[in-house]
Amino acid sequence: MVTSIDKDATANQARTANQALRLTPKVHAVIRQYLADPARLQELVRALGSPLNLLFPELVRDNVEEFNGVFQRHGLRGRVFFAHKTNSSDSLVRQLAHENASLDVSSLNELRHGLSSGFVGDRIEATGPKNREFLTLALQHGITISIDSLWELRQVLDLRQFLSLKKPTKILVRLSGFHADHSRFLNKGSRFGITVGELPQAFDIIEDAEDQLDFMGFSFHLDTVSITERAVAIENCIELYEEALARGFEPRVLCIGGGFKVNYLESEDEWNEYTSELKESVLGTGQSMTWQGNSFGMFAEKGKLRGNFNSYNYYDDKSGPDFLDEILSHQFPNLADKTAASLLRDNMIELWVEPGRSLVTQTGITVASVNNLRPSSTGDQLVNLNMKRQDVTFLDQEIFVDPIVLNQNPSDSAPGNFGVYFAGNLCLESDLVYRHKTFLAQLPEPGDLVVFVNTSGYFMDFSATNSMMEPIARKVAVKQRNNRFEWVLDEQFSIL
Repeated sequence: MVTSIDKDATANQARTANQALRLTPKVHAVIRQYLADPARLQELVRALGSPLNLLFPELVRDNVEEFNGVFQRHGLRGRVFFAHKTNSSDSLVRQLAHENASLDVSSLNELRHGLSSGFVGDRIEATGPKNREFLTLALQHGITISIDSLWELRQVLDLRQFLSLKKPTKILVRLSGFHADHSRFLNKGSRFGITVGELPQAFDIIEDAEDQLDFMGFSFHLDTVSITERAVAIENCIELYEEALARGFEPRVLCIGGGFKVNYLESEDEWNEYTSELKESVLGTGQSMTWQGNSFGMFAEKGKLRGNFNSYNYYDDKSGPDFLDEILSHQFPNLADKTAASLLRDNMIELWVEPGRSLVTQTGITVASVNNLRPSSTGDQLVNLNMKRQDVTFLDQEIFVDPIVLNQNPSDSAPGNFGVYFAGNLCLESDLVYRHKTFLAQLPEPGDLVVFVNTSGYFMDFSATNSMMEPIARKVAVKQRNNRFEWVLDEQFSIL
């Protein structure tokens, strides 16, 4: 039983059921079935420790096929590349090697991992900044290289000569610095890519090395979910294909990168209600909702809310394949209202995409045990977990999704609504797993499990560290066979 909570603080934290603020997670049916037996998960945590990452790699198949289905509906030739940086799991990459998918790698070790997991050179694309070792292995295996700079283009040619390669190297030219005079378009700066203004220099180098390079087309990756910005980039690239053809090249591919949204929540109403209450908290007209007044980019000024809510939109009804469909259905008024899909078809261009989190959505969970409960010095209720913030965050992004609490002693009384902060196990004031208040129907007890759902896309291990010698979460791969769940360590997973 919880004995360390001040009764007055508890009363202040409890809200009536009809005032409940929830951010109910969207959960795959297979994972929900798995969680229906908490004893099974308790046994795993006791054996392998807390925190623990569980992958359900076979669930990725439906995600791959949904993206491929969008290509088919629009009559396009296309390829889906999993952005490896999203998750370093062995089981996910091995499963994807067995699916109708390709692999996007952005480091030497990601490339090595992909090759050892079953991908071959013609199913791999190298993106991002590349050192000589990365480029050398990519060249030796004949993978497609997305050229990030003029220096990198020259480096590829130098290394080809050193390696005495005979077969031309397949390349895409990654572009940045797009422009548009016919629409409101904010051209944000980027540290990646060859600018449109530099492209003639790139064309000169490629033309001089036409027997060494197979120029396949263009790529871009935008740090935005704006349809308008993507449409401008696509339009710019279509125009540049004309210049490439005039040079005698035969471009045939456009890679539009990733950034396909994910819907993490069941209810749009819950998302709107929670964020509205959060804004009231920042204004000072509502209850306190954040740890030590964290306002996530917002602030109050003369009774008005200023700034921007710096958060991912955790509810979105146009996510993943639906978002790709929206991009391809976008019409260009200055091009006779043609859609992006029709422009690609008319120009016989194959479309490549590099989904990260959206390709592995609903394929993983992160589990942590409750160490203890205690009040903070200001009376806020803390639930201290046997994990740290970095075990379940993407950089410093806040996750506005309620975890699932598996209570060992479920209460028979009517559900309450207790506001708590989930805290980590590091000896740092900043180690709050969530910096916003989460409302629970029942307070957990030491030893209960807290399950963070849909963490395989960036959250699970992108920022994980072994700070203060606290271990990084181990990974387990779960299979469902004959209505039974089996597990192996992630590195032991096999598709057989």
